[in-house]
Amino acid sequence: MKNKTDLQIRKLFLHILLLVLWNMVGAYVLIYFAPTLSLVGMALNLFIIVFSLTNLFPFASWVSLIIATGVFAGTGYSLINNQMVFIVSTVMGTAVFLITAIICNIYAHVVRKIELKFAGLQQVADSLMIYDESTSLMRWKFANQTLITEIMRGRRYHHDVSLVLFDYLQRDQLSEEDLQKVNKKVAEVLLDGIRTNLDIAFINDRMGLILPETGDKGALIVTQRLIQKINKASDTQAKAGIASFPQDAITEDEILLRAKTALQTALGSDQQVVTYLGVDSESLADLDQPDLETMEESEEQDQQQVYVNILERINLDDDQWVVWIEGFDKMDDISVVEEKLNEIDHIQGIDFLFLQENHLVVKIRSGLSDLIKAEMPFPGWDVVKTSPKNRYLLIRQVQ
Repeated sequence: MKNKTDLQIRKLFLHILLLVLWNMVGAYVLIYFAPTLSLVGMALNLFIIVFSLTNLFPFASWVSLIIATGVFAGTGYSLINNQMVFIVSTVMGTAVFLITAIICNIYAHVVRKIELKFAGLQQVADSLMIYDESTSLMRWKFANQTLITEIMRGRRYHHDVSLVLFDYLQRDQLSEEDLQKVNKKVAEVLLDGIRTNLDIAFINDRMGLILPETGDKGALIVTQRLIQKINKASDTQAKAGIASFPQDAITEDEILLRAKTALQTALGSDQQVVTYLGVDSESLADLDQPDLETMEESEEQDQQQVYVNILERINLDDDQWVVWIEGFDKMDDISVVEEKLNEIDHIQGIDFLFLQENHLVVKIRSGLSDLIKAEMPFPGWDVVKTSPKNRYLLIRQVQ
């Protein structure tokens, strides 16, 4: 199956060749039918090509056509005394300019489609990058999935998990450039001060740490040490908030909310690090402590079930489904998958969500009311697993 982008690039080269050939033909037509204005005509034809291909604004080719025609006609009116010769020269010159403008307009349209295609692929590639390029920290989008996994593991094996969130005092006063510099310094401190084989440092929507098998006391010791190093390494003052599973929260949403609460308390006080239990001891004393014995645990908690729980949190409209595509090996597969999905009649929209190992997860909008009951909803793929409740399908390419 041919790639649409390759076809568009071939069309682009075809239009370049056509434009070169037509420029030669146009020069001959101008010399033959308008010898007096031939040099002016060739210069104006070149003006249309350059002005159109730079595409400074919409309809640039048509604007250049009007300008060139006006200049050509005005020059002919002043130089040619014979009315019939003037009319023939003007008509032929206008015809040459018109065809040139049409070819340039088509060329510019193909270029725009290719630019949009590559911009879309770049956006997808960026969204699938697990680690932030400037700091080498995991992006929060993927760290959040890791947090979900670690809390599930903590429930099963009765392990602690701590979440640490960092922020800077007077962040609003930092320029984007200064913020990037501070983030890089903080990232270096975090990567140098954590267990890189176990702990997860993350950035983007928020900056922090996921500390598996670490309770609030251990997290407090680690965070205090890191905060001291961060404040020495950077020109701004950092604060941190800590929440732990199961002492403070038993779900990923709760632990994130309570870590935010602790962080806001730290930012508004003279304390550099605040744990959630230290936010307001009087009001927290009445809270019931979570009982791990009453937590619902699955008997077989494998990696695929972790993915299912991640997918449960994706918001879907009534006509949307999550499709988990098995066998994603390289970034070039994105365009192949997108092209194949777009060829399926009932698919009306595609959003790439994230990458999990060798699986590409996408959200599609379908014209079918029930993909699971449909016969061969994805030609070329076998449906391996489905979940009507969560509206997702796991598919594998037919060998």
